[in-house]
Amino acid sequence: MDRQSFEKLFKDNYSKAYYLALRILHDDEASKDVVSDAFELVWKRVRYQDVDNISSYLLTTVKNVSLDYIRRQDIRSRYVLASMKETEMVVNSVYDHWDVHEEKIKAIMGALTELTPRTQQIVQLCYVEHKKYREVAAELDISESAVKKHIMQALSYMRQKFKDAEFY
Repeated sequence: MDRQSFEKLFKDNYSKAYYLALRILHDDEASKDVVSDAFELVWKRVRYQDVDNISSYLLTTVKNVSLDYIRRQDIRSRYVLASMKETEMVVNSVYDHWDVHEEKIKAIMGALTELTPRTQQIVQLCYVEHKKYREVAAELDISESAVKKHIMQALSYMRQKFKDAEFY
């Protein structure tokens, strides 16, 4: 098929092809895209094949390209739905984990208030402010071994308090 014959085919059949695609897809832009794709396929295939009724061949190609478009859209829709469900599950899992984490922190902070004020202060400096035992000892004007003793008492108390709790 030469260029002039193809132009004539295009002018004579574009509106039929467009309305066929529109009737199948119910989408103006998608119909235009499908018709363009169909004409491209016809141009490529007819150059290498003999086709008796080129108009029928074109409309059949429009129908097939339209149906392929619907299949692709359906697959995309299912993929989007599956992705949304997966994302929702992950977000819910994170929120559930966060809630459990928050409860554990509240329990630990509540237990810390049961310690002596000096031990609370030392735990605060060592574990919250990330200071070394030597720094804490210098700041509070006590020995390093006294800092270690307070930390050991605090940890021992916490282990005892939460021995039956599931902290993992």
